[in-house]
Amino acid sequence: MSLATAYTLLQGDSGTTVELTVVRLRHPDPATITLTRSNIVLPPVQSKMLDSQVGYINIDALSPALVKDTAAAIQKLQASGAQKLVVDVRDCGTGSPEDGIALANLFLKQGRITYLKGQKYPQKNFDADPSKAITSLPVAVLTNAGTADAAEILAAAVQDNKRGQLVGERTHGIAALMQPITMDNGGVIILSVAKYYSADGKAIQDVGVTPGTEVKEADIQVDYDDNGLPIAPSADDLEKKKTENDPVVKKALEVLSTKA
Repeated sequence: MSLATAYTLLQGDSGTTVELTVVRLRHPDPATITLTRSNIVLPPVQSKMLDSQVGYINIDALSPALVKDTAAAIQKLQASGAQKLVVDVRDCGTGSPEDGIALANLFLKQGRITYLKGQKYPQKNFDADPSKAITSLPVAVLTNAGTADAAEILAAAVQDNKRGQLVGERTHGIAALMQPITMDNGGVIILSVAKYYSADGKAIQDVGVTPGTEVKEADIQVDYDDNGLPIAPSADDLEKKKTENDPVVKKALEVLSTKA
């Protein structure tokens, strides 16, 4: 089951419940758990200045509001003297394709951001609107296997339009238009009726987006509790992915310096 399918199945009104059958690492017998749906507060966009006049922006999730927050962060960094940008969308898997298109347009004055096409779905092109671009600074986008959907559209657009550098690991690959089809027995099948393609014509859902500069990120030690469930990493461990000591950030700074 893809992340997009799981996300669709888990959606529902706040306060309603959904049952999941899970298999735990140390307890192989399936167990049923009940979750109560609630409104999700998405993590904010974070930004700061690194050395050598490089602005760093960390995006953990996307929405129309967070795209606007990203634009504000870019403008703030430029006003603070940033000459280059690092945009970190590792593990950014929340957001619609429309959010990814809007985010990519902040960096692109021209060119094709993406296009949508299916077997019975006519091609729909999404080209950059020059009036929505807010920066021309050199940019490096950081990705990994958790980079999905909206963030993949950003990554593909930046790389295929030669607008910046892609650094990190191959993305997840789920950018598609999903449509639920109700069956006679009341069940639902969720199908991809069209796929989002990169400007170079690659279906993102099929192949993901592979960085021009591939770098494996540092592993975070995962501990498990007595029930076999993973214990969330500490804030200090997560923060290591947001500093110059992170090997992916280091490589991005190196690539930006070389290209400059």
